[in-house]
Amino acid sequence: MEFIRLGSRVAFFYLFFLGLSTKLLAQNDTLKLSNEDVIVGEITYLDKGIIFIKTVYSNVDIQVKWKEVTFLNSPSRFFITLENGERLEGNLRSISKDSLEIQVIDPGTRTLKVIPLDEQNRFKIAKDELVLLNEINESFASRFNGDISLGFNLARSNKLRQFSVLSHVNYSGSRWGGGVSFNAIRSIQESTSPIKRYQASGTVLFFLPKDWFLLFSETLLSNTQQLIKLRANTLVGVGKYLIHTNHSYWNLQAGINNNDEDFMGDLPSNQTFEAFLGTDINFYDVGVFSLSGSLIGYKSFSEKGRYRSDAGFNVTYNFIEDFFLKVGVSMNYDNMPTLGASDFDYVVQSTLGWKF
Repeated sequence: MEFIRLGSRVAFFYLFFLGLSTKLLAQNDTLKLSNEDVIVGEITYLDKGIIFIKTVYSNVDIQVKWKEVTFLNSPSRFFITLENGERLEGNLRSISKDSLEIQVIDPGTRTLKVIPLDEQNRFKIAKDELVLLNEINESFASRFNGDISLGFNLARSNKLRQFSVLSHVNYSGSRWGGGVSFNAIRSIQESTSPIKRYQASGTVLFFLPKDWFLLFSETLLSNTQQLIKLRANTLVGVGKYLIHTNHSYWNLQAGINNNDEDFMGDLPSNQTFEAFLGTDINFYDVGVFSLSGSLIGYKSFSEKGRYRSDAGFNVTYNFIEDFFLKVGVSMNYDNMPTLGASDFDYVVQSTLGWKF
């Protein structure tokens, strides 16, 4: 019996130290920062100018600005996106403060082959040419990020109560990405009808060579100002990034849209097919601020002379850790609205939020 108990203890400690050593071996990526700090852990991904590294002394990933990194070394396998639109699998290390060396794994899977490889399947790039980094063995859940912000106004005059929310969740994958968002405003005031505006959307992008992508999107809108009970837009199109770096991006999109509308009261419903042209722009490393905006215009095929547009613009002030203040503007225009509805509507929202 003593032998069995001793054997079980030995096995326990062996498994314990084996698990610990495996954990430590996984924590073998190294970052050196401009202030000479060194972080050792497991790099999970780089996105929007922020690199995330998992360490044994923190329950959450440490976030570091990419421009503050002066040295990187990792034997891990990553899916890598470059500024020229190339996507590939490999590992990387710093060879100077401003340059990286990438060793390509399975060169035949490269989406763009304009950069020649040496005999070890390696090539060099400037540090700023690295746009996106995803550890291939990372968990599915760790590919998500997003934020939510809330606003509330209360006034004694006319018993004003106003509530607003801005939120979105994004997914970054190796071959595709996407996101969902929900924005809402509800205002109740004595002696007036409630004002309600709800908008939800979901978008999927399938990445193509040279920073082209296929676009599928569904947007739902309910708006009392324009008498819209529910407007459903289903977009299918193609787009291209004109700027795609680790501190900003700008793309153009074009395609077709199915616009299905139900209006309030006894107003008849409507369905029309449209061409659309749109653009998205995002600056996510402007000091403590980040700026984003979108504009999309529609031209109807089935209703001659009808034009619509949707636009949005957000300014975010990151004041402490993962908390921020956001001011957002959303606008809708329709030159042929339904009977009795306004042709133009806008909403300004100021909110306090948290990103995750």
